[in-house]
Amino acid sequence: MAIAICALTWAVFGQALAFDFVSYDDTDLIFRTPQVARGLTLSGIAWAFTHTHAQNWNPLTTITHMIDCSVWGLHAAGPHAVNVLLHSFTAALLLVAFTRMTGAVWQSAFVAALFAIHPAHVESVAWIAERKDTLSGLFFAITLWTYTRYVANPTRRKFLWVGFALVAGLLAKPMLVTIPFLLLLLDYWPLQRFTRQAMLEKIPLVILAVASSAATLFFQQSVVAGSAIPLPFRLENAAVSYAIYLRQLFWPRDLVPLYLHPVDKIATTTWGAALALIITLSAIAIVLRRRAPYVFVGWFWFAGMLVPVIGIVQVGMHAHADRYTYLPFIGLFVVLTWAATEFAGSIPRRQTLLVASSAIVLLILSGCAFRQVRIWRNSDTLWTHSLAVDPDNDAAHASFAAVLFEKGRTMQGVAHMRRAVELRPSNAGRYGGGALSLGGEQLEKGVEFWLQAVQEQPDDLPAQNTLGALLMQQHRPAEAISIWEHALTQNPNDGNAQSNLAWALAACPEARLRNGTRALELITSAMKLPDATSPILYRTLAAAYAECGRFDDAIGAANEGRKLARVEGNTSLSAELDANLALFRQHQPIRDESMSQR
Repeated sequence: MAIAICALTWAVFGQALAFDFVSYDDTDLIFRTPQVARGLTLSGIAWAFTHTHAQNWNPLTTITHMIDCSVWGLHAAGPHAVNVLLHSFTAALLLVAFTRMTGAVWQSAFVAALFAIHPAHVESVAWIAERKDTLSGLFFAITLWTYTRYVANPTRRKFLWVGFALVAGLLAKPMLVTIPFLLLLLDYWPLQRFTRQAMLEKIPLVILAVASSAATLFFQQSVVAGSAIPLPFRLENAAVSYAIYLRQLFWPRDLVPLYLHPVDKIATTTWGAALALIITLSAIAIVLRRRAPYVFVGWFWFAGMLVPVIGIVQVGMHAHADRYTYLPFIGLFVVLTWAATEFAGSIPRRQTLLVASSAIVLLILSGCAFRQVRIWRNSDTLWTHSLAVDPDNDAAHASFAAVLFEKGRTMQGVAHMRRAVELRPSNAGRYGGGALSLGGEQLEKGVEFWLQAVQEQPDDLPAQNTLGALLMQQHRPAEAISIWEHALTQNPNDGNAQSNLAWALAACPEARLRNGTRALELITSAMKLPDATSPILYRTLAAAYAECGRFDDAIGAANEGRKLARVEGNTSLSAELDANLALFRQHQPIRDESMSQR
């Protein structure tokens, strides 16, 4: 059964091995974090434990990204394969752990299969940046398995293994702080050992969870403190999020990577109805705790594990997220599976009915998950799908605009960026690169926002790159050059900083700041990175050649950039390169005549 569940997992998620990195955190986590991109090193391991990575403190997950870079290089297939492998192992271990706890093999297998292929879990597996879910999920399953071994034969050594597994899970993702509470639920059912001694033995695990929470708050205090959402609004959103997760359990449609907090206050009727639903379901679970203890355990497994990520302590600007259901949904899978088995107890041909209905459910969910995985193919498919589901998602518009700008599709990028600012003007400064196209007051807001971001996090390379671009737009090239030079001292191989600085040194309006030789070195290095085929890079290469007086090479680079721009439909960049070609050709005779005289 474990092999069959792993095979089902690969059948649904194996397609991800052909997918690319996406612009949603993947590039920041790997390409733009030098400590990760250079692979596994002793200094990198020390850095992982003492710094946040993409505003999160999960050192074990960061180390696995370093291992990826050492083994696979900067190629996406390897990290995708690791995510799917971790997910399939977790599903198989859940089968083993639940079978040991309950003795019910078929119910345990169905719970594990639901976990393996539910569409809400696609984000956790198909998104490389969400490695923390699949890794912490594996250690979560190991914790359950080691705990069942401890319960069967309690020894200090076996309890230490439970503690080791919990520590590893917490270092992968601090959301596992609820495990001591969860193990108490399992002591109630199915282990039936809910005693004073069972509660006392959880104290060391609680201490580990508290220490993890303290470390997380210490390292992420600037992120948590940065939330401007009032507490009452966060509480209302938390209630609504519970209801949304319940809906996604049964109807996993229109799933997107980012659900934003609404601009307006949540209606009282909406959050009131959600709160009433939570209270009602909790009351039912308590009433049924003796006759159907699996309902009590499964419901509070779900409700309790969501507490750290339900938004009471707000991190980021999302209202809820599919990835947060990765482990909490297991509790609801338990409720549904055991309830269905009990309900079918008096039905004729019970076994045949359960097998047939289980197969149909798994087939439908597998098909839905297979389709959901496809939206993570690349940045274009991700944000196109997001905007098709939610056309008024300003963050999706801004993220898609950034992708379009990078590909040179400027006009389309401007349209999406303008729409993002229209939808949520307060975030105009945050949209960074979009301010380049909007100018005026939005440009000023962008500079202010990203200047503060760089001051608060001096090692944030994406923020430095964005700030440099905005300063160039404000005609402050010397400051922009200084910013990019500083970025390259942190990561000499950051392709974004290399190409930005190369453009400034090759085409700066102030002649005193230009340096063609350095510009050529930088852009040549940037173009050696994977997927460095943007026509903008060739425009910079042509400018660097021209500044060095190598006009034949400049013409060749501009021609190549023009071809790529036309393929992408970037008419504005194509026209700019046409003008540059005409200028380069004017200098050719002068250069040739001087060479012949020499």
